Amino acid sequence: MLAPPITHVDLHTFSDEKVNLKKDDADKHRAKVRDLRKRLEKYIKEHPDCGLVKMLLSGSLAKGTALSKLNDIDVAIYVKEDGAPTAVKDLAGWLAERLRKTYPQMSFDQIVVNEFSVTIKFMGAGLDVDIVPVYYAGLPDDKGHLVSRLTGELVLTSIPLHLKFICKRKNEQSKHFAQVVRLLKWWASELKEADASFRFKSFMIELICADL
Repeated sequence: MLAPPITHVDLHTFSDEKVNLKKDDADKHRAKVRDLRKRLEKYIKEHPDCGLVKMLLSGSLAKGTALSKLNDIDVAIYVKEDGAPTAVKDLAGWLAERLRKTYPQMSFDQIVVNEFSVTIKFMGAGLDVDIVPVYYAGLPDDKGHLVSRLTGELVLTSIPLHLKFICKRKNEQSKHFAQVVRLLKWWASELKEADASFRFKSFMIELICADL
């Protein structure tokens, strides 16, 4: 006997139960980022020469394409081009020092220095906040240069324009765009767990869906 066809109802149920990040969980994660941002704003106000500018939420949580298995949040911290190290290899360590001063309540091992970024670990919640520094010189649309994790080269980016791009597609396909992106991201994550050599970046999934 042939298996029954998979319907839209089946996909909706599967997405709701297995794929999509629940609204309550998303709200809790965003609240953590808001708290981090408020503390950073306070630190910057009290230390105007610290070299930091602001924090912006980015990635899937900001775009509304996060999966239920989300365990890390992407955040950008804008740093002054004339106040941060010019050597890329020194940037993450420099940023971590300032984050430890900004969040003194955190233990030393909660703030981890990576090659081109810094990770804040919320131990009890099992959640990581991956913080990417962006060199900023006051360009419009919050354009700045981040360090490519693959090459170490500086890449021009704009978080507001990324979000505007995705928001436009979501408005045009309000029921399906974000859901199809999440389903493809879930599929890709399953393949990555089965085959460590498999590569399909979430950003590429978003671009392909946007083009279609």
